[in-house]
Amino acid sequence: MLIKYKSVAFLPVILSLFQPVLAEDKDEAKRPQSVSDIIERPGVLTPKGKFAVDTSISYTQNSSNKVSVVGYTILPTLLVGRIEVSDSDRTTITTGLTMRYGLTRSTELELRLPYVYRNDQVSTRPIQDGAEANTINTTLDGGGLGDIEFALRQQLNFNTTPYWVAGFIVKSDTGKSPYDVEVDSSTNTFLDVPTGSGFWSVEPSISMIFPSDPAVIYSSLSYIYNFKDDVEISNQQVEVDLGDTISLSGGFGFAINPDFSFSVGLSHKTILKSKVNGVENDDAKLLQLDSLNFGINYAISKKTSLGISAQAGLTEDTPDFQLSVRVPVTF
Repeated sequence: MLIKYKSVAFLPVILSLFQPVLAEDKDEAKRPQSVSDIIERPGVLTPKGKFAVDTSISYTQNSSNKVSVVGYTILPTLLVGRIEVSDSDRTTITTGLTMRYGLTRSTELELRLPYVYRNDQVSTRPIQDGAEANTINTTLDGGGLGDIEFALRQQLNFNTTPYWVAGFIVKSDTGKSPYDVEVDSSTNTFLDVPTGSGFWSVEPSISMIFPSDPAVIYSSLSYIYNFKDDVEISNQQVEVDLGDTISLSGGFGFAINPDFSFSVGLSHKTILKSKVNGVENDDAKLLQLDSLNFGINYAISKKTSLGISAQAGLTEDTPDFQLSVRVPVTF
């Protein structure tokens, strides 16, 4: 999630990056800004009466290797049962159209429409069977509309530092839920690709921006609450409560010249355990996701900029790599 601001003590370079939110005059923004992407590149709220369109595309690669053991141990070195090894490579390409409007000097509205394309390749083979021909290769390919998001952001102060921005995001369930996709019982894999979570959620957040000439230090804290819903599992209606998510991120943005800047940051997410019919399953897992983020931003013109960001996963459950390209335009 992202942010940029101006300080009276800043060099002209920094002023050009952060002027739209803090300036008292009515000059137009030097370039499109965003408060929703502080990890990727610094930005600010859309000026009052201005409309911004942000087109983006992101590529995410995730791979994993897993060994499953179904059986029991007679001796520490003797296992009776079945050992199965699986290798999965999942590629996700998400294109997004984000529209922002400056409702007031300190308030911004946002609507995001994502389209998700996925290609999953999963290979499984029982070790003890030995023959390579017994390897089961499954490829899933497809896409569709993702979960549409609505956001409201409010800058809380202007004249003192650090600056604070509060946000509230509502995520819909327009994407195809994993619970709506059929599963192959023999391989325990999807027969189609899900494109959304299948659950409504809300995400309140608070972001801090502290100008420190010639850099800007930022941090953000948010909590994603998923609403419970009834889904069908194994031909039975059950109530599923997805685990909520606690997110914390921070880093700094630095301007090289009036047109080029970069940002470096770390982000952490804790995904709490899910519940089925109010009870945690024995295999429910608390997930810890950490990533290193690096982004650059280049001002193509006074109304258009190009942002490129890369994210590397630091923990097992985090996607291995993500590359995003954004082109926001202010009208």
